[in-house]
This record gives sequence, C-alpha cells and structure tokens, in this order.
Amino acid sequence: MKRATTLFLTGAALVLLAAPQAKAQTFTYGDNWVNWPGYTSSLDDENGWPKIDHMDVTISSIGNNNYLDKVSIVLHNSTTRLSFDSLFISTGGAWDSWDYFVHNGGNQNTAHTDGDVPTTDGLYKVDSDYTYTYVKDYYRIGNPNGIDANDLTLIDDSFEATQNGLQILYDFSNLTDKISIDPDDFFVAYAPYCDNDIIGGGTAPVPEPATMLLFGTGLAGLATIGRKKMKRD
Repeated sequence: MKRATTLFLTGAALVLLAAPQAKAQTFTYGDNWVNWPGYTSSLDDENGWPKIDHMDVTISSIGNNNYLDKVSIVLHNSTTRLSFDSLFISTGGAWDSWDYFVHNGGNQNTAHTDGDVPTTDGLYKVDSDYTYTYVKDYYRIGNPNGIDANDLTLIDDSFEATQNGLQILYDFSNLTDKISIDPDDFFVAYAPYCDNDIIGGGTAPVPEPATMLLFGTGLAGLATIGRKKMKRD
C-alpha cells in the first residue's frame, strides 16, 4: 500500500511538472508623455487632475501563449478621476495600431469632444481604419482622447475599470476570451477626456518627432528624384 501511494504521488508530481506553468511579468512606465506623439499643445505635462505617476502593465504567460492580465494607472496628489476616460491597447505591431479599447464614463463631457463618443461603457474591438476623437476645448485641445464610436465593436459591456484610492485598475484576467498580446511588441495608453495628463508605454517603439521629420523629408526627397527622372525621360 505504501509503495502504491508513493508511486501515485510521484506520478501526480510528474504530471504537474509537465503541465505549462503560468508566469507573469509586469512592465512599469513613468509619465513621460506631455502631448500625444505627433500632436502639439501649449500645455505642460500636468494640468489639473488626475495627475498620473506611472502605469503598470502585467502580462501572463502559459506555455507559448501570452495574455494581457492587468493595466494599472497609478495617480499621485489626488484621487480625482475624470469621465469619460479611455484605455488604448495595441497587442502587437505599431504602437498606435490599436486593437482593443476600453471606454468608461458613458456620454459625459461629449460636448468637449470632436467625434462620436461611445455611449456604452465596456471593452471594444477597434477597426483597422479607425479614427480618433479629439479634445475640443479645455486643456489639451486637438489631441486624441478616444476612438470614434463608429469604428468600434462592443465585446463586453460589463467590463470597466475600478478605482481604489490612487489606483485605476483594468483587470482582464477574468475575461472568457483572453486578450493575446506580444510582450515584445505591445503598447498601451491612457487618457481622460480632456487629456490634462496622459500616459503611454510598451515595447513597440514610438517614433520620435525628429525621426518623423526625417521620414517626411525622405519622402519629399524621393518625390523630387522621381520628378527629375521623369523630366529626363
């Protein structure tokens, strides 16, 4: 009997060791954004509330599969949170190739926004050819603050961020359909409706303004060369 028990326990241990073990890694990003990349304003980083200290993105791994687990927006100085607010998620590819979007706050403050703001809170899938909504007045005018409702498909109208003190938490761990994400090539961003303070971070690179300028200059140069060649021909 003792031998049989030992063999059973040994077999159970081997099964557990062979099964894929869940692991998690957390990426922390400081509040380094002033304006959205590619956009400008006359404002400094923080204007009014909320004031963002940092963002934590947790990704869980089971075997070769990686899933978005949690996104935590950590505030400082005040627990004030403005509605509506937006979470943008790129699971792989360019930093702004948003795949998922979370809207909280219903149709609050739509009068201060250009574009159609979703009236239903929840988790959305984003169309590939999406357009932003933009801050129309108050604070960071002309910067993106969400995604146009016409470019969104509602996935889960029960999903929402919860706040506990200085933490605004988006918990994706209990979703039936997990969000697959590439830990080497993702990007996440957060913005309240007025963009008074925004944050973005991930492993996908964000073009620097100088790089974007050089890219534009390069395209102009190629166009000039093309025109000269046509004239010679």
